[in-house]
Amino acid sequence: MGVLTFDIQAHRGGAALAPENTLAAFGNALTLGVSTLECDVHISADGVAVLSHERTYAGRIIPLLTYAELATLHQPGLEPIPTLADLVALVAERGANEVGLNIETKFDVLHPDEAAPRERFVECVLGVLEGAELLERSSIQSFDWSMLTLVHAAEPRIALNALVRTDYLEIDQPGMSPWLGGLDIDDFSDSVPSAVSFLGFDAISPSHTILTPAMVAEAHEAELRVLPYTVDNEPMMRHLVSIGVDGLITNRPDLLREVLASMDQPLPRRRPVAG
Repeated sequence: MGVLTFDIQAHRGGAALAPENTLAAFGNALTLGVSTLECDVHISADGVAVLSHERTYAGRIIPLLTYAELATLHQPGLEPIPTLADLVALVAERGANEVGLNIETKFDVLHPDEAAPRERFVECVLGVLEGAELLERSSIQSFDWSMLTLVHAAEPRIALNALVRTDYLEIDQPGMSPWLGGLDIDDFSDSVPSAVSFLGFDAISPSHTILTPAMVAEAHEAELRVLPYTVDNEPMMRHLVSIGVDGLITNRPDLLREVLASMDQPLPRRRPVAG
């Protein structure tokens, strides 16, 4: 993605500062100054990529409704559900040509019937990004490494970030975890960087609770970026910056900017509303 500064990723747009996955949140993050907007995507019944962490919106199941049906629903106090295309348009409107997107595909491998098929995620998300010429400024992240493998096969130019949770790894358990794209982590001596490098992805995004300096060093040796989630307090931010991570996914991009400034790190440009 060509990030030149420490990668400040606004988690769901900066969910501690504005309602998550809304254009208001993403607009606020651009005003503050971030390098990447992180968002969650589900696919409607008619193939529209919409921004939501949960698979339901206003009490209705997103993959079972068309976008026109979703657009008629309203959560109290919130804007109508936005689309990935709406987010792309917002970035363009602000002239934020250096800001990337990190798109999490919300596919539950244990309940595949409750989401759009993986192939539809890939087609719909890549269609939006390619149409806006954003492929090389974007990344796809997922706990479902099979999804990332499909994305890579369809579009090798886009960066791929493997999300990591300890329980999904199934360390020292028989057989392969359904989350790891056909791999058994035990075959890689329980090494996340080794497994992710083997699959040809570009970054690891572990929970900050399991990240160690050794894992950072191993990932960098394998030429993988390290982007932990979700880091919202100052001491942890300072610790992770000090051990060499490449960016942080945070609900508090404002606080992360303050921490980086105090550590003499360059900051991404602010993109306020024009006029």
